[in-house]
Amino acid sequence: MMRWIGLLIVMLAATAHAADAELAALAHGTDYGALGAVETRARERALAEPDDFDAQLAGAEVGLVVANRLRLERKIVGDMPDDRNDAYRDMQAQWAEDVLPFAERALELAGDDAQRAQAERVLGELYAHKIRGMLTGMVNGPRARRHIGRALDLAPEDPECQRAIGLMYLNNPPISGGDVSKAIETFRSCAEALPDERCVVLLAMSYRKAGRLDEARDTAEV
Repeated sequence: MMRWIGLLIVMLAATAHAADAELAALAHGTDYGALGAVETRARERALAEPDDFDAQLAGAEVGLVVANRLRLERKIVGDMPDDRNDAYRDMQAQWAEDVLPFAERALELAGDDAQRAQAERVLGELYAHKIRGMLTGMVNGPRARRHIGRALDLAPEDPECQRAIGLMYLNNPPISGGDVSKAIETFRSCAEALPDERCVVLLAMSYRKAGRLDEARDTAEV
């Protein structure tokens, strides 16, 4: 169990790709107060600088990191009571909803393909976090796939974009794009092509979800 908790924490730290370096440093911790302070500053900056791409993207990515944290905790505590799990899922979706305007504004302000890819990816990941069940999956699943697909078209070699589509395959229910076999394929390709630990971690998680425990263990111990 501890191995998988460690792997999940590594995954979370690796996905903290926010423009604010302090946020990235906090991403693997447990201090929600400190993270909240960073979120407040990023939100204030985004509101004060509506025409600055970096400010808008950072405001969106703060919310994305918090949503990732909440999803992580739900996965670590596998036997979480249903009401608590639902509460975490609702908070996860609400964080995504709150910062969506910043991501949308960042996309409007993007000046080149690299910036557009970043904004599209963040938008897609936020929409994925808004999936709470079948109905929300039918609405937000296609939106997530569309934005992440555009990000991949713009930056097919970007590990963040590859990670984002792989996470959608790994975490979403089938009706909203989930497909563990595609997650395995995506993260295996990513792990082979890039010296990026997060792809190895996510490949191990994908094997585990598919019930291929020996391959998961072997991958995790590489």
